[in-house]
Amino acid sequence: MNIKQRIEKDLRVAFKALGFAETHATVSVSTIDICDYQCNAAFGLAKELKRNPLDVAKEIAAKFTSDLATCEAVAPAFLNFKVKDSVLSEEVQKILKTKKLPLTDTPKRTVFFDYGGANIAKELHVGHLRSPIVGEALKRVYEALGHKTFADVYLGDWGLQNGLILAELELHGIIKNEKFVAPITLDLLNEVYPAASKKVGDAKFKARADEITLLMQQKKAPWFDLWKQMRDVSVAKIRENYDRLGCTFNFYNGESDAQPYVESVLDILRKKGLAYDSDNCLIMDVVKDSDTGPMPPIILQKYNGGDLYATNDVATIFYRAKDFKPDEIIYLTDARQSLHFEQVFRCAKGGELLPATTTLTHIGYGTMNGKDGKPFKTRAGGTIKFEEVVGLVTEAAQKRLAENGKTATKGLAEKIGIAALKFADLLNNVRKDYVFDLEKFTSFEGKTGPYILYTIARINSLFKKAGVNQSRDCLPSARSANVVPPRNDAVRGIIMKAIKLADAYSVAAVNYTLNGIVDAAYTLAAEFNLFYANTKILTEQDEVKRQGYLALCEVVRIALTLAMNTLAIEVVEEM
Repeated sequence: MNIKQRIEKDLRVAFKALGFAETHATVSVSTIDICDYQCNAAFGLAKELKRNPLDVAKEIAAKFTSDLATCEAVAPAFLNFKVKDSVLSEEVQKILKTKKLPLTDTPKRTVFFDYGGANIAKELHVGHLRSPIVGEALKRVYEALGHKTFADVYLGDWGLQNGLILAELELHGIIKNEKFVAPITLDLLNEVYPAASKKVGDAKFKARADEITLLMQQKKAPWFDLWKQMRDVSVAKIRENYDRLGCTFNFYNGESDAQPYVESVLDILRKKGLAYDSDNCLIMDVVKDSDTGPMPPIILQKYNGGDLYATNDVATIFYRAKDFKPDEIIYLTDARQSLHFEQVFRCAKGGELLPATTTLTHIGYGTMNGKDGKPFKTRAGGTIKFEEVVGLVTEAAQKRLAENGKTATKGLAEKIGIAALKFADLLNNVRKDYVFDLEKFTSFEGKTGPYILYTIARINSLFKKAGVNQSRDCLPSARSANVVPPRNDAVRGIIMKAIKLADAYSVAAVNYTLNGIVDAAYTLAAEFNLFYANTKILTEQDEVKRQGYLALCEVVRIALTLAMNTLAIEVVEEM
């Protein structure tokens, strides 16, 4: 258990002794410096007991005993906890020894993440960024907390769009005699994709695309083989770009991987009397009595027997539940797909296609907007490609580095630029829109990714000047002297903020958003930089104190580096 959990354990003892429900004995991280943790349970208890809230809080504080923290009741009825300095010293030594943050102990689960969602035959663009950025970071939070995770990119590779593209290639003579007669490149597919999409209203072309889609889905020659070639070309580039974002998928599966399970799923739903024919389509009602708005039925099969996105999503849930037995499956997509996932989840649950205990969660994220508040576009109004976004942030990072008198390689500038992009995204609640502001989030000051990287680089430079081994080993003198007691408010504040950074992990996992970790990392970095500016570290004459300061720097470096790794942001040695 970490400090927060141990305080709660002691608080439950006090609640039990007073006859209060122990479930109310929870504490939260304090956002003010007069205390480290707070509990506001006295308000609710006072209402139940018809007593004065402050009197209830004082009664709890008087009963609370702990080797970890002191407790004080303050108006109007808060319980303020302050961790004892001896405990903070012990925590520092643990961090230095283990190179880990004191994270919350939680029951271990298996969680399956579905994020990425790129379509084959289409280059990644700005609209594809939030899912891998948020998904990868959230997955790493769960891994840090000890959960078993799986992650699937889940490519859009099986729907009508593929038939439209193949029909367009056929129309232009690129498909002849059941084979491609010209090299299939991603550039070519990028040209064909929008042109084919615009022809959906052309009845003759649409009918041909539907026919090709069905033949492809039935694995008929030559269409299935042509589709596989098109998929391979696309996936190679998609994988390369996701690698640049630091994404670590276990699987590069897609809708096509659900195909072996589609008929089994539809048979189950038919036999249960849930799926039925309507206007030559197979549908299932998913409306509930509690619904306050319209809830249309889910369409599971088209008029010609072809599959739909919903069909594949339901079949995918079925095989994931069977093969991986997850306690939860988490999807990260655009918020505009909320209705789709509600229908899919109700279908899977209603058809008992997975255990009742398995949770299905959809996290609908907001859009990345320009300064005008509208979805981020090129000046001409087109969608900005992934490569263009990376180019923008890399160029901005190079400019910032030049302003600081440093000539950077393109590789370093790209790392800093991508860090800026990710940090700016994760700084916001995932469910809200945010503004793409290059000037703001590539700054080396303020709540930005480069500011955190610069703080780590500053500590690296400090250690280099001090002659400390860069191997990240615990500082020998500091370990043997058992130093870094919180001898003053500045040192204490830094230690406590490192611990609060660890506390932010469990909150992120519960709320499915990373902004708490981002805020805590920034707060720690800002506190350290203030300390750095006001303290003579290398020239400190007291050797024990000097070693203590260096050990404190190592705690900050460990904490910030771990946080950045969790957010899938690559740290740099120097800036």
